[in-house]
Amino acid sequence: MKRRLTALFLALAMCSALLLTACGGNNDTPPANNGGDQQTTQPSGGDAGTPTNNPAKNTLVIRIDGDPKSFNPTLISDDNLYKPAQNIYNRLTQLDSSKQVIPDAAESWDVSDDALTITWHLREGMKWHDGEALDAEDVKYTFDYVKEHPETYFSSSMSIVDSIEIIDPLTVAFHMNTPDVSFVARIGWYGTFILPEHIFNNGQNWEDNPASTTPTVGSGPYKFESYSQGSSITLTANPDYVGGAPKIEKLIFSIIPDDATAMQALLNGEVDYVEMVPDAYVDQFLQEPSLRLDLDKYPSPYRIIFNVNADKVSDLAVRKAIALCINREDISNKAYGGIMPPEYSAYPSIVEWCANTTDTYPKQDIEAAKKVLEDAGYTKDANGFYVTGIEWDVFEGMQDMANLIIASCKEAGIGIEMILSEYNAWSEKVGQQRNYMMESQGGFMGPDPAAMATRYGTGSNSNYAGWSNAEFDRLCAEAAAEGDEAKRAELYRAAQKILVEELPVINVVGFASYSGTAADLADMPQDGAGKWGWADFSHAYFK
Repeated sequence: MKRRLTALFLALAMCSALLLTACGGNNDTPPANNGGDQQTTQPSGGDAGTPTNNPAKNTLVIRIDGDPKSFNPTLISDDNLYKPAQNIYNRLTQLDSSKQVIPDAAESWDVSDDALTITWHLREGMKWHDGEALDAEDVKYTFDYVKEHPETYFSSSMSIVDSIEIIDPLTVAFHMNTPDVSFVARIGWYGTFILPEHIFNNGQNWEDNPASTTPTVGSGPYKFESYSQGSSITLTANPDYVGGAPKIEKLIFSIIPDDATAMQALLNGEVDYVEMVPDAYVDQFLQEPSLRLDLDKYPSPYRIIFNVNADKVSDLAVRKAIALCINREDISNKAYGGIMPPEYSAYPSIVEWCANTTDTYPKQDIEAAKKVLEDAGYTKDANGFYVTGIEWDVFEGMQDMANLIIASCKEAGIGIEMILSEYNAWSEKVGQQRNYMMESQGGFMGPDPAAMATRYGTGSNSNYAGWSNAEFDRLCAEAAAEGDEAKRAELYRAAQKILVEELPVINVVGFASYSGTAADLADMPQDGAGKWGWADFSHAYFK
């Protein structure tokens, strides 16, 4: 017997920005309940009846941080391409503003009882922008290519797919070699947009195909019109979109790398939407009647990662002592203006269905930290330190958090030196060379709690700690294959308990930020939980 899984049944918990593989770069970078809670300063979207767009305003301007690396959203992971791609292309599933799984090109899907076959049922009437039908052939072509080309972003995730079978033009089955129900969520994240076979299957690699530079044939609610490097990307409404024509005729993605410039543009009405408002502007913008602010919480905690094979921090006693020095409430208030909440759980606590809120990181206790070290045989030197010479690699944006923790550790007799770098230098040293004792990062802990295995599982490339625990690996593997959500949650909570006991990672604060939107806009992406996708602007309209 197969289980038909719609978004309401399989809203698996998931964290870009978003977020960021290291909360400063690309997304690496969401549950049936609040995977991303939101608070708004003004009523949002959804007027009664069928809303109509104000004819005086028919262009929506959205800020993005920089130029895209490519216009092929299935080739690489690229934060700057994500918003345009979401409106040009479709995926099988997608994430909404609360980071839950909802349908996209697949209106529903079946998972076999052994979780070794996922059958996707495509929406009827989907067409490419040139009028060709989007069907199962395009799905099979796209994901066969991804599986066969390790340079594509999602290729490693396709290793659990043995083959893809076309059942009929609107039905396609993925036959798996490993049961993993989280795959339905992961295929709604980065590097999974369906591409047109009749455009891309021309004998060229994707990176050489002109369509990866000029995406003239998509399937989404908007069509590509133009791109001006360093300036903007312009899309126009697709009147034939299967989900209905967008209400706003034109989207302009304005490329503004500088935050101060972007915030002034938002205040001036030159930009209508900014996804992440810097903390320094929040109080001012909350009082601005021309703007509405929405607080978005993501399962993307700022965390400390220990290289468990490095000198000093290889000792669990040292890691335990550092954990006891962290005052999360103080860090939340002083470093992040109270916007980033304290995080005591090993998996983000906003993902309520599976977060372990019982076996958590300890509250600050300096005397307890000293005792841990003394019980482990450490003695104070002439300067009052039990241990010194610990180096902490931090990139710009996390230094305030680090300074507060370093000061608390000093009280406990732990000497830590912060090594502050700009992000690219940090990424080279930490991400590529893996040359560090301890480091800080953020990043999306999703789009399912199976991400724990990716981040901390034995041998995983994203296991920056170099940590290995066979029981943790077993629990994560069993949870990934379990179709019952309550049983999955029990397994993942047990895995989190191990993380708290062995401390390869310490979560410090949860990730949260405000988006800023012109007050006369409704049905924006943040208004569409359970209804439309994150970064989908096709429902927006000016009141």
